[in-house]
Amino acid sequence: MFDTIIIGAGPAGLSAAQILQDDQKVLVIDEYYHAGGRLLGQLYEEEKGKWWNGLRIAKELISAVEKKSEILINTSVYDVEHDQHYTVHTTAGVFDSVNLIIATGAREKSTPLPGWDLPGVMTVGAAQILTNFNRVKPGNKGVIIGINPLSMVIAMEFGYADIEVAKICMPQRNIINTKSPKDAFETLLSLGSSAPSKLISAGTVLAGKAKPLHQTALKMFPATGVKALGLPISIKEQVLSINGSKIVESVTIQKAGAEGRPIPNSTYNIDCDFVCISDGLAPLSEIGSLLNLKHVYSEALGGYVPLHSRTMRTELPNLYVAGNVTGIENAKVAMLQGRAAAFNILGYRGRLSDTLRHIDDERKNAKVKFHKDLLSGRENLENIWQEHKNTVHS
Repeated sequence: MFDTIIIGAGPAGLSAAQILQDDQKVLVIDEYYHAGGRLLGQLYEEEKGKWWNGLRIAKELISAVEKKSEILINTSVYDVEHDQHYTVHTTAGVFDSVNLIIATGAREKSTPLPGWDLPGVMTVGAAQILTNFNRVKPGNKGVIIGINPLSMVIAMEFGYADIEVAKICMPQRNIINTKSPKDAFETLLSLGSSAPSKLISAGTVLAGKAKPLHQTALKMFPATGVKALGLPISIKEQVLSINGSKIVESVTIQKAGAEGRPIPNSTYNIDCDFVCISDGLAPLSEIGSLLNLKHVYSEALGGYVPLHSRTMRTELPNLYVAGNVTGIENAKVAMLQGRAAAFNILGYRGRLSDTLRHIDDERKNAKVKFHKDLLSGRENLENIWQEHKNTVHS
């Protein structure tokens, strides 16, 4: 019997274990072959001369945790039960605990299109891990399909590894993908103010913060895109297909108007040897569903998230959540959430309050925000939690 089992060995799970292990018997479980989660691939400059090196931080956390806690990697959780305690069924056996923390993180979303099953096509996150963790180039010249905070930051990281990005553009609009140049333009505006200081989007240059100018600036945005930090960004071009006989050889691109409507007779090919598809991130919440946890849909948080309080507590006793399973944010917030869950379990109210203040500060000052309405999304979720709690106790 463990005091606490943590599902997920990413920034949130490892941070929680580091706090708990001095007072408790802790087990951390992860299905990946290496602990660290999203930290493994992250490498970017937060401000001039100050770098966020996720791999270094992951190594420090893993080293601290494995000395006192048990870590099971390459281990999948396929069922969780709750009676007097939590019973976690895994491919390595069945384990019991008093407390459970779900820190399963997020999954990448990707829009299917012709040719996406060719060797050389991958998500941007997979390319990031290959480049920054495995030290293997995904290719020499690539095209990134999808304009969002994740794809833009990873595109910058490719530059550090001397990997050419030939084009960053949109997927073809269809019944599955409904994003328009306007959506991409709004992303560029948000990145211009909140991404690492060097990433000043062309959209910000054109329109600044004045919303009445956005539509005019969108129409003025060059049809073939712009160069920002050496990144060729094109919000008015859509990839129709990925081409190649046995591996990726090129992509076919079509120009579009400001509303996203294709322009006839405007297709052309770009040669490349890899393609990254990116449609953002979504919380990985299946474990909570096994326990019939109430979930709430929030576009600002990336999708369905388990209903929880700002102190990481859920509706089930001794069950907590932390990290991107609670909503898509950066690794710093995930680490703080893991610590908050641990302090809650241990009953350290003062340290919990301090950590919650640090979370609020990080959210306000974060260099990369995955959704412009994040703060209102968090506020709305807390209101739903309070209403639920009052209903249950009434």
